[in-house]
Amino acid sequence: MEVFDVYVKTPFGKYRGEIRMRRERGEVSGSLSFMVFSSDFSGAEDGAAVSFRGSIDTPIGTLDYDARAHIDGDSIEGSAVTRLGTMTFSSHEGRRRS
Repeated sequence: MEVFDVYVKTPFGKYRGEIRMRRERGEVSGSLSFMVFSSDFSGAEDGAAVSFRGSIDTPIGTLDYDARAHIDGDSIEGSAVTRLGTMTFSSHEGRRRS
């Protein structure tokens, strides 16, 4: 399990969060959490590129997202397309394994 500390930029501000990800045989699964929200996701990997989808329950309703990211060593950077627009996330804090 890879764990990334991330910053998520939303239309409502920038928030610290966490991505927990397992990459095995071309498949990706894990969870995204920030603020008090959490979401499971699944997707695929192609080398350092990953894509995943999920839904997160918020006070303004369920928010589906379709994310694309690039993993480079201990960092992850990407964006998620939602009905509220594109939200970006990045980690420059490093990766820890658990």
